[in-house]
Amino acid sequence: MQESEFITLWRSYGQKLEENLILNRQNAYAITLIKIKSLVGSMVPMKIFVIVLGSIWAAFLSIVLYHTYAYASPIFWFSIAIHVVLLAVVIVINIYQVVLIYQTDLGEALLKTQYRLAYLKSTTLLIYRLMFLHAPIWTTFSIQQKMFEHPTWLAAQVMVTLVFLIVSLWLFSNIKYENHNKKWFKLIFSGKDWDPVMKSLEMLKQVEGYSSL
Repeated sequence: MQESEFITLWRSYGQKLEENLILNRQNAYAITLIKIKSLVGSMVPMKIFVIVLGSIWAAFLSIVLYHTYAYASPIFWFSIAIHVVLLAVVIVINIYQVVLIYQTDLGEALLKTQYRLAYLKSTTLLIYRLMFLHAPIWTTFSIQQKMFEHPTWLAAQVMVTLVFLIVSLWLFSNIKYENHNKKWFKLIFSGKDWDPVMKSLEMLKQVEGYSSL
């Protein structure tokens, strides 16, 4: 074999090797996107369950508020009203998350997938922050007017509500992605409402280098 033929053969082999490498990377990118869609899709059943159950509960409480407006104690009425408003916000966020998940397209640009995952992450954090924020309400809706006539019971009620308020405000302020490696954060955020998003983000980082191919 002449030297020129050997060089030509070597170049041909190198070109085929590069083409195969590019094809493998593109296949890995496509397979990863399929896995990401499957992961975030696993969040949908739980979110639909929360939407349906939350809507029924919010509707029931709205009826209670309507029928008790004239005679219910202000503390009871406003406690339930705040709960309904925050619950409605959480339901709307969950609905938008489901829509966002179903809009995920395997052929879309990498930037859009990154946006969807980032939004799912931030809104999931917001949902938890709102749910913890209204925790003190569960200690106030049962307060009755006659409790103010008994200092001991009133003091106990104030202490319990104050503890719930401090904890809820602390969680509302500290539930953010910067704390995701802390033990208390991991205790709260685990399962199908959080893990799929984190796994998808990790997988997306692995294929960012393939997006330009």
